[in-house]
Amino acid sequence: MRPSLRLGAILGIPIGLHWSIAIIAGLFTVTLAGTVLPAVAPGYLGAAYLVAAAAVAAALLASIIAHELGHSVVAKNNNVGVEGITLFALGGVAKLEREPDTPGAAARIALAGPAVSVAIGVAALVASAFAGAVGTPALAVAALSWLGIINLVMAVFNMVPALPLDGGRVLQALMWRRSGDRNRATISAASVGRYLGWAIVAFGLWQFLENGSGLWTMVIGWFILTSAKAEAMRARFQLRRQQWPAPRWPGYGPTEPASGQPTDPWSSAQWPPPPLQSPGPPPPAQWQSGQWPPAGPTTDVIDVDGHRVR
Repeated sequence: MRPSLRLGAILGIPIGLHWSIAIIAGLFTVTLAGTVLPAVAPGYLGAAYLVAAAAVAAALLASIIAHELGHSVVAKNNNVGVEGITLFALGGVAKLEREPDTPGAAARIALAGPAVSVAIGVAALVASAFAGAVGTPALAVAALSWLGIINLVMAVFNMVPALPLDGGRVLQALMWRRSGDRNRATISAASVGRYLGWAIVAFGLWQFLENGSGLWTMVIGWFILTSAKAEAMRARFQLRRQQWPAPRWPGYGPTEPASGQPTDPWSSAQWPPPPLQSPGPPPPAQWQSGQWPPAGPTTDVIDVDGHRVR
């Protein structure tokens, strides 16, 4: 997913926003200002609720960036490059340049994001309790409380063991370590993601039939479902790719992997192949000695009258 707006870079990691983030930020702000905050902190003007809700929305976006930075920093510490972070309507994504090399690295990268969210959530709740104890206005206390709760909910939801969630990445790493096959572990973890996606879609549909809500729930479930299918598809392709015979081109260099090299037959294939070297007849002796053009006539040339010209 390409960002529509680039915000800059943090720790050398580009940060960007997709245009869809404006949708969720607006809905979140309106919901907080219109129903949630007035219910827990009544008696304020509408503008005050709007300002407080906008502040919580901005802090939540910053929390999502921090969550993805947690993934990214640990990835770089494990020699996995990070192309950038993009925030979109359903959260954020850190795009890694490649897969981690070991199950342990994959698990550490996956756990880093939820750990950051838990730290932010606990800090916000502690700050809310302290603010309430010293007599801070109830609206500010409520805003801090909601920021903490949302971060903790985000951490718990992300730890559900189903791809593409962070918990699914941890499950994939555990299965990878046990079986030794990353692709088969990915397929198994993605199957859990598909079941979870269908369950969330069904729950959203039930909500819609009951009270007209649930559309956003169905969108989240569909996103998890399609992302899990994409993960499984990539893993199946890699499995089939490992079973394909290595390309053997007549006249080109060897394609068999040397001892100790990766078992993927395509990893040792020369691509693009080197130029074809046709053996052909050996060159004349005068060519080898550097005489050019060759000394003496090589053929007789006859004119139209039958006389030899050369």
